[in-house]
Amino acid sequence: NSGPSGKMVPVKLLILGAQNTGKTALCVRFMTKRFIGEYDHKKEVTYRCSRVVDQEAVDLEILDIACKSSAASLESSIRWADGFLLLYSITQRLTFLEVPRLKKLIDQTKQSLGRELTRSLTEGTLKERCGFNELSVAEAVSAVEATVFQLIRLVLDQQRPLPDRRSYMLTVRHALTRKLTRSKTMQW
Repeated sequence: NSGPSGKMVPVKLLILGAQNTGKTALCVRFMTKRFIGEYDHKKEVTYRCSRVVDQEAVDLEILDIACKSSAASLESSIRWADGFLLLYSITQRLTFLEVPRLKKLIDQTKQSLGRELTRSLTEGTLKERCGFNELSVAEAVSAVEATVFQLIRLVLDQQRPLPDRRSYMLTVRHALTRKLTRSKTMQW
């Protein structure tokens, strides 16, 4: 399976967070389904694989940058990426406090490129206005996969030409209208 043009659709994700938040563990868990707890935090690694998401072939790259990357390197990585995974540890409050700074840097960098950012709102993330998934990389490979696939779907939706998105929204609107019309005509 492939995208509308018959080719694999490229998707580039960047994983960010403070040191020891499980960034590399999440990447390895997603790629291999295995959990390994200790990693070299000094290396920048790009993981590559192919996945099928909603009948669409995806050529996926996940960039796991070193925590001590320079500001210029971090901004370059943000410009490269289509989507972002921001990690923190629920047992280390300081790692959570790093997320707003990273989010702001992503917003500023992408806005300087002239890209409008689309955000989804969920409970628990209204302050940062982004999607949220709580998971244990060590215990739940299915949650890791679901989180990455959710982000891939958002990226794919943003990559679709605007008429496709409008067409999809019209289809949903018509389906809801038909459903509501049927509901009103039913007798109880």
